[in-house]
Amino acid sequence: MAKVPVFRISLTNATLLSGVYLVGGAAVELARRLWNPRWAERLSLSLEAFPARVLEFLGLFEPLRRAWLEGHLSELQVRLVYGLTTVALIYSLGVAVGGLMWGVARLAGKTDLEA
Repeated sequence: MAKVPVFRISLTNATLLSGVYLVGGAAVELARRLWNPRWAERLSLSLEAFPARVLEFLGLFEPLRRAWLEGHLSELQVRLVYGLTTVALIYSLGVAVGGLMWGVARLAGKTDLEA
């Protein structure tokens, strides 16, 4: 029986999800800047809430906020930090889920999964 590459599948899914998130965020930001519809502003804030909460959990939100308010970081740099935070979290979750699936399969005696 062929081996199933669990981690490769997990990383491929994480890459796809990260790409969709970043392209979607860029499209929302473009719509917000060009036409400024009310929905784009709300959607932009919703997309920013996820990485902001992660940064807050890690204790990095306040220093980032302070640096932005003091003019040490531009809006683009803050959005880049948010995007990288989201991508890092998506990849971390992908690796964790892949590892968990592999571990459960190993415990269940399935030998056709490879790490």
